[in-house]
Amino acid sequence: MIFRKKTLFIFLFFCAQTFPCLGSEKWTPALTFDEIVIKAKKGSGYHMGLLGIFLRSGEAGCSVNLEAAKQWSYAALKKGHPFGSYNLANLAMLRGDFTEATKQYQDAALLLERQASDGDPAALYCMGEINFQVIPTDVRRALDLFQKSADAGYPQAQATIGALYLKGLPGLLERDPKKGVALLFEAVKSKSLTARFNLGMAYYNGDGVKKDGTKASQWLQVAERQNFAEAQYFLGILYAEGSDGVTQDTEKAAKLLKKSAEQNHKLAREYLAKMEVEEKSSSLRIPKTLNQSSLSRSNEDVLREARKYYTGIGRTKNYNKAFSMLLPLAQEGYPEAARLVGLMKLSGKGTGKNSLEAKHWLSVAARKGDAVALRMLEQYKSLF
Repeated sequence: MIFRKKTLFIFLFFCAQTFPCLGSEKWTPALTFDEIVIKAKKGSGYHMGLLGIFLRSGEAGCSVNLEAAKQWSYAALKKGHPFGSYNLANLAMLRGDFTEATKQYQDAALLLERQASDGDPAALYCMGEINFQVIPTDVRRALDLFQKSADAGYPQAQATIGALYLKGLPGLLERDPKKGVALLFEAVKSKSLTARFNLGMAYYNGDGVKKDGTKASQWLQVAERQNFAEAQYFLGILYAEGSDGVTQDTEKAAKLLKKSAEQNHKLAREYLAKMEVEEKSSSLRIPKTLNQSSLSRSNEDVLREARKYYTGIGRTKNYNKAFSMLLPLAQEGYPEAARLVGLMKLSGKGTGKNSLEAKHWLSVAARKGDAVALRMLEQYKSLF
């Protein structure tokens, strides 16, 4: 017993010496982006990590800069601050490297838990994401952490839990579009890119609000100006297809899609290639839109067709074909497509078997309100 106490004392002393600032610094609504930059440059590991998070996610109105986000995250990591590992995990997720992301999340979790328990709103939000992403998932706790962070005024948490309220999560979060929109607009006041984009996508898809292309384009334009590839892609699609109050403008569409493609957005590259093929084949040099050819049908049509190949009802069962059609839709955020991709990754049907990627896609579907995916995450958690 004496040995154990001595060992524990040595361990706690080591932690205190190695991470002396953990818990002593917290995000507050009064903290400006310029102050974060100044404190990061002065050597604060906390603010280095926070700056990395903001540069990745475009919070406080700053432009997205993934390379700078990575550099500041590594700087925070060298200072021993868990924001560094957390943000490097998110950057790995953007690259599709789920193994590296899981490792970095796990490295960050222990020390972030300590800061979250001290009530730091930024740490509460980060731990919420980790509970949503890392095996074994704990969606109920993630929602609780998001809510606590949002209650403390952290804009990214307000934007996240607000978007979830638009659809709800059966058995976990009651659907409340009015509350969801209110939270999103509250986060918008703080120039949160997450809120701006989520509002744009709510109007784009008609999630919790009436579908409105004009309002979708307005919010996506604001997010696009912050150099957010996802906003550039969806805004480009709106202009390419010209629907729901948005006038078709293929020149604007091409510019936006090129900006997105330059940031390695796969779907933007694919759509641009399709436009170029259509342009070459047209004497009018006007690219066809998704609903103008059998090769570029609406996403809903593609989803229905993919479902036939997946189930074997209406088409000969073909998992390879189904997967190739479902993956782009899953990447766009279609919950059913994400769930089916997750199941195929879990079973290895139509694609390589990968439990980490399976869990990722099921989580994407669950966050979009897919009750079946949420149930499967719980049912199959021992397999992840």
